[in-house]
This record gives sequence, structure tokens and C-alpha cells, in this order.
Amino acid sequence: MTPAAPGTLAHSDLVSRLAARPPGEITVLTPNARLAGALAQAVADEHLAAGREAWPAPDILPFGQWLERLHDEARFDDSGDRVPPLLAPEAERLGWEIAIGEDPGRPLLVGAGALAREARAAWALAHDWGIEGALGSWEGAEDARAFAGWASAWRERLRRHGWIDAPALRELAPALLARPAARKPATLVAYAFDILTPAQRRVLDACRGAGIAVVEAGPPRHAASVRVVAAESPRREIELAARWARARLEAAPGPRRPRIGVVVPDLAQRREAVARAFSRVLAPGGRTAGGPLFNLSLGRALADHPLVDFALAFLALAGEPVAFERASRLVRSPFLGEGEAEMAARARLDAALRRVAPPLVDLGALREAIARASADSPGRRAPACHRLETRLAAAAAVRAPGRSAAPSAWAAHFAAQLAAAGFPGERSLDSAEHQALAKWHEALASLGALGVVAGTLTGEAARRHLRQACADAVFQPGTGDAPVQVLGLLESVGLDFDALWVTGLTDDAWPQSPRPNPFLPVTLQKKAGIPQASAEASLELDRRITAAWAGAAPEVVLSHGLLDEDRVLAASPLVAPFGRIEAASLGLPAFAGLREALFAAGRDPGAWEAREDRQAPPVGTGTARGGTALLADQAACPFRAFAKHRLRAEALDAVEPGLDAAARGQLLHLVMERAWRELRSHAALVAMPQAELEALAAAAARAAAARVRAERPGRLEGRFAKLEEERLAQAALEWLAIDRGRPPFTVALREDELAIEAGGLAFRGRVDRLDRLEAGGLAVIDYKTGSPSVGGWLGERPDDPQLPLYALAAGDEVKAVAFACLRKGERGFIGLAREEGLLQGVGTVGKHRTAGKLHASWGELTAAWREATARLAAEFAAGHAPVDPKKRYASCTWCELGALCRIREKAVAEEGDDDDPASANGGEP
Repeated sequence: MTPAAPGTLAHSDLVSRLAARPPGEITVLTPNARLAGALAQAVADEHLAAGREAWPAPDILPFGQWLERLHDEARFDDSGDRVPPLLAPEAERLGWEIAIGEDPGRPLLVGAGALAREARAAWALAHDWGIEGALGSWEGAEDARAFAGWASAWRERLRRHGWIDAPALRELAPALLARPAARKPATLVAYAFDILTPAQRRVLDACRGAGIAVVEAGPPRHAASVRVVAAESPRREIELAARWARARLEAAPGPRRPRIGVVVPDLAQRREAVARAFSRVLAPGGRTAGGPLFNLSLGRALADHPLVDFALAFLALAGEPVAFERASRLVRSPFLGEGEAEMAARARLDAALRRVAPPLVDLGALREAIARASADSPGRRAPACHRLETRLAAAAAVRAPGRSAAPSAWAAHFAAQLAAAGFPGERSLDSAEHQALAKWHEALASLGALGVVAGTLTGEAARRHLRQACADAVFQPGTGDAPVQVLGLLESVGLDFDALWVTGLTDDAWPQSPRPNPFLPVTLQKKAGIPQASAEASLELDRRITAAWAGAAPEVVLSHGLLDEDRVLAASPLVAPFGRIEAASLGLPAFAGLREALFAAGRDPGAWEAREDRQAPPVGTGTARGGTALLADQAACPFRAFAKHRLRAEALDAVEPGLDAAARGQLLHLVMERAWRELRSHAALVAMPQAELEALAAAAARAAAARVRAERPGRLEGRFAKLEEERLAQAALEWLAIDRGRPPFTVALREDELAIEAGGLAFRGRVDRLDRLEAGGLAVIDYKTGSPSVGGWLGERPDDPQLPLYALAAGDEVKAVAFACLRKGERGFIGLAREEGLLQGVGTVGKHRTAGKLHASWGELTAAWREATARLAAEFAAGHAPVDPKKRYASCTWCELGALCRIREKAVAEEGDDDDPASANGGEP
């Protein structure tokens, strides 16, 4: 290791002193908690090497926590003047939010809460670098001028109430150290500070003035072997780092596990991908017997943990309307009382709720929707979930403390609501959930602490502040020590390892671009020497960090990608002094994880038993479920037909505001059906005065809207409903004008059932309209709101065999089959007829083919329909169910059964996707 610089304490000497001296003699301050933990572990290793089994904990803590400890000690000291109270971080944030909200000139497009977070950061930065006093007098941009006003208001608010915030605590340090109760060590060590800000230096000077010996110390420096590696892509770079980490783990001699670091500068953005890569290489079968092999340093927001997300969502549901999808997750959550016992029943209830629930629900609306779903028709009725209903009723019965109440009252109310709901459920929580629950209780307590700043809050404001506190809190469950630490950029500085790999060192990412704080004048930041304020200072900081990495372990690998999709990457100039090697020279074995082992075994013909699973049991007698859609699905993909109509695998209904295309189509069908129920014939249509026809169309539109409103609550309300009714009436009138211009006819069937037989299967269909023509024969008509085509009727696997089936069922009298296109701008008939002139715009068969064969007559066309539909029906009845999409993967675009048939996995394997383990290992299995 490199010896310590003059005037500093060597790392080994510091560890030895901490192990040998009583805790009160030496206090070590670090920039962050991770460095404090690393140094404490080094001291523990020293004790263990000496054969000790127990020892007093050394006094090692982050700089900010030490100041808070000084303040707490002074608060309980009665021998001096009263010490002003320190605001909690949540109270600080709320105070800034109030100060910003009172500014009439604040940006209207950004919420006060978001501005408050940024303002707090700027205020702390200004204090750290001693420029807070110059904010109002220094020329700056509009944001900086606005912040100067907020800062002045915040400073006055602190003075008026006698509070102090975290930045002011540094200024109070000399007074705190002078108090008799202050815990003053003989030696104070500033450990691993790459930069000491002016505010921190003033605190250390105050310590010296109080008679404390202040020294600096740094992490150990290694005489390192530093090599630079280029990878094909950033993804490949992470794979290489994971394989390298595993190789170094397996090569480590003795029982001691090495400390391996992998730095990913953009870890926050790539967290999930990095976790997958390391899991695949280091723990392909899950957790190892000795605990986790790797740990990601960056936690997630507490609000993102499932347990806390449930608590926040339930409180929102109890107080305000939320999207149904959010309420759906609550109904199915194990954190809702008795969720395990009623798991299956609640899942079925959720499917039923989607038919009757409005897009936005609160607790009351959800209970009403459950009652409606439970009272539905027997075939659609939701299963009974009595315990769920009891829990929801109990939560609804918890009375709010009023429209506005103290934050502590809201915290107690929220806790009572969750307790009534049975939170966090009856099953035993795992370790991470227990830790998340403890953090949740801390967040509730922090809500109560807001009373210092805000006397009262509305329920909505209390929930918002609680959500914000959980979003700001970073949660990383403790999992024990892992030998491989995957770190972000800042977390890596100051740590030492047995081996270190730093990724992402491209010229556009390293050195980092300057990032001056937008709320502080840039020239003032540069004058103060803030590293992120200028390109020169940022470059110098990144040079020091690079040099620190180069001595942080005996083996150091610095890497960069060469190509990110279509973007060419180059190495950072800061790695130019180090020697370059090829990735292959690292000698990394291709580890056979679970997926890799499967792929490798796949190349051995004797390792697999081939089984062709294309055949289902034959269908029994009776009417086939699914109507004509069954044959459309059989044509598109036999497995789809089997899954949907025999396994009854269906996608859950989406509950969204407004009407989707299917609902709009249903409305037009209802309008036309009601209109022709009144008219019945072309003669009646021609004879009806225009005013009466308009009244008929309006009445039909109102009736259709009322029906959809009853079936789909919340989707067709208010002004939107009126506009939709007007649109429906106008569309009906425009279509009736087309029907009025036709030769005479009567409507024989409208939305009536037809009995259909094909290939030995019986179906039930519902024909939109069957017109009896005055010239003789029948016309089968189907309303469409899209852009239909007769091409869907043709071929051995017709995309849309519905109308051909209706035509065959109606018999030899059928002379025309047509879509009635109701789409605005395209209204008219589209179809085929036995002869010209039966329907406007509909021609004869002549030019249409099936399987390349030209149909010369109507008889040939219907015979082709009969053959194609009979074959499809016979295949379905026989259990023919291979995964065989008609148009390769295009047929799967809108299919919801991908997770069942796994066609996309086949596509990935055939197309050599990046997730293919073979390609991930550079062609190695």
C-alpha cells in the first residue's frame, strides 16, 4: 500500500487506534454512511484477527449525523442557554413549500412540492460553500432571482419561529461544542473526504478551537494493476463485469470472501438490467446458501416497495377517487386483511368488477361495485368475499378527524384506517417486508412532525405529504454482507476493495459535464469553487476520482462500450494513461447458469426428449361456446381457439375513462337495432317525415347510451354523454338516408339469433340484420365502425368467417352479403352479391379467389365458404391446437395469450435477441 501523505493519518494506523483506544477518545467523521460502515468493518476485522469475540463499537458516523448528535446533547443540557429546535427534513420541505407557494411569481407549470425539493438542495449547497449571504445581491438568471426571494422568506420564517434547519446547524457548531454537556473526543478524524467544503472546514476549525486534535485520513492505497477493456456494448460490458466478479470470487483462496466492487455510473437508470445480469451469472438458481453474493448500493424509493405502495394506495382510495386499476391491485393484495385466505375468490371478483366498476372509484364506489358484481346474473356473478367486504366496511367506518386537522391527528387516522383494513395482512412478513413496515411507521411519525410548521392540514394535503415523504426516502433492505458490491458513482469514492471494475467510462460520460445549480447564480458558484459549476472544476474532480479508483484495489479494470444501438462510443480521455487489453485476455470462463445450461443441453440431441404437443382432446357434443368468433380464432391460430374457447383463457377487461372502439361499435349497433325495430320496412322509412325520423334517431341514441351507461358505469357521463348521443343520432340519420335510397325491402331479422352448423359443430350467432329484398332473396348485413374488407371472407383460413357462416345458415335464398360501414366519411355497403344492383356499391363475385382459385359464380363462392368453415370446425372439434399463427407473428400483435403459448420466446430464439444467453456470452454456451 502507498504510505500516507504528510499531515494525515495512514489507514492502517487509524484502524489500529480505533481497535486499541476506548470509543470516547477518537471520533471519525465520514462523508456518508457507506464509508462509515466500511471503516467499522475494517476495525471489526482487526479485532477478529486478534482473536477477540466482542469489543466496544468505535465512534464512526457521517458528518451530518455527528452534528445532529451534538444538537441533541445540547437540547437535553440544562446548564446553558436554550438551543433552538432542529427541523426534521419533512418539516423543512413543507416550510419551503409554504414559502414558495406564497410567491405569486413562482412558475405555474411546476408544483410547489417539486420546487421545494430543488430549493432545499440549493439552500444547502449555498451554505456548504458560504455564498448564502450573497444570494440577493449577485446577478443571476430568472430562477436564481426567484430563489433569492424564497430564501429570504425562508430565512425570515426561521428567525421568526426560532427554528434552525440542517444547513444552519454547521454555523451553530462552535456554540454546541462550547457547552459543558458536549461529547468532545481527544481526536477527531475526517476520513475519506475528497473535498471539504468551507462550512465543514469551519466546523473542524471550531473543533480545534475547543481543544480537539483534528486530523485527516483516507482509505488505503494499493499498488494496482490497472487495465482498460473495451466491450461491444454497454450491456455486454455489464455481463463481462459480472463474469469477472464471479471468477474472482471462485479464485479467492481461503475461507475469507474477497471484497469486489463493480461501479456502474448510471446505476439508477439501469438498476433492473444490472440486477438481472448479476443474478444470471452469480446466482442463476436464486439465493445461495451462504446469503446473497451481490448487493446493489442504490435503494429504491420507499414508496415503490409493495407493502408501502399498498398502504399509500389504500389511504388514497379511502379519501379520494383513484383509477380502478389501482383499486384492483388493492383488492388482490396480500397486505389487505385475509388476502391469503380469499386469494382465488378475490382474483375472480376482480375480473367481475371490471364489467361493472367505473373508471374512478373511492372506497364507497368500490363497495357499491362489489355489491353489483355479486348481484349479477348467475353465469357472471362474482364469488362471495365476505372477509373483504367486512374489512372495507370497517375501514369506511373509521371517522376522519375533520376536514382540516393537525398532522398528528391525520397520522393517527391513517394508522387506524389501515388497521381496520387488516394491514399488513395475515401471512408472515419476510425480512425485507418487516424492514419496509418499520420505515412506513417512521414515515407516519414524520407526518406528525409537520405540525411544527403547519398547524393544520386537509386530508388531501396530509396524504400528499405522506406520499412525498415515502417517495423521498430511499429504502434498501439489509441483507447482510455480500462479497460483490455494485455501486453508483458517488458510493464508490473512498472505498477500497480486493478487486474493482469501473464501467461506463466513455468520452461523453466521463468526465462529467458541469451541472451548476439552476437556483444559484452560475458566476457565484464558480467564484466559490463549487466543483459542478464549471468544466474545469468538474474535470479536476473527475481526475481525482479516476486516480482514486486506480489505487482502490490491487486489481482494477476500467471499461467502456463501443456501440450503444446505433451510437458509436469512444473511451474517456481520463483512462488514456492506463494500458489496454482485449476482453478475451481476462480469461473469463463462460459460466453455465440455468439458462446457459439449458441452451448448452439443447445442442446435445441426447439431452432432450422431444414431445410434440399439438393435439387436445376432442370436443364433446353440444353447442360450441364462442359463436362464430371460434372459427375466426381457429383460422388465425388453432391454439388461440383452443385457449379461448375451451380453456376460457381471456384477457381482463380494461376499465378506462371514456369509450373504447368496441363500446362505440356496440352503441351504433344498439341505435340501428332500435331504429329498425320501429321502422321494420323500407316503405315505413320512406313514408316517415324528416322531423319524426330525427326524433326516432335521437330516442334510439338516448336509449343506447342509457343501456351502455348502466352496463359500464362512469364511462358515459355529463357533457360527453350528450355529445355522444348527438354523434350517434347523426350517424343513424346518415345511414338511414343510404337505406332510403335502396330498392324496397323489409327487415326480417335484427340482432336475432341464428342456428349455425359447420363441420359437425353447432354454433349460435347473432345477425345484425337480414333484409328480405322485394326483388326476391335475402341480404345478410353486418354493421361495422372500422374499415372492413371482403378479403377477410376468403381463403382456406379466412380472417373473418362471420358473414359467410350467416350466409350459409340463412340458406340458398341469400343473394348478397355485405358490411354496412358506419365509419364517418366511408359510409356505404362493402360486400359481394349474386347479381348487380341488389345493394348500392356491391358487385358480383367475378374477381375473388380462394387458395388461388378464381370463383366464377356465387355457387362456387358459397361452396368454398362451406368447405373452409367445415374444415376449421372439424379441426377444432378434433382438438387440433398447434401454435400456428396464420400470418406468422403479425397474427399475434393483438393477441393476449402470448404468456400461454410463449410464441414470443420462439421469436426471440429465432431472431437472436440480445437476451439470448449464447449471444450474451459472445457465442459461448
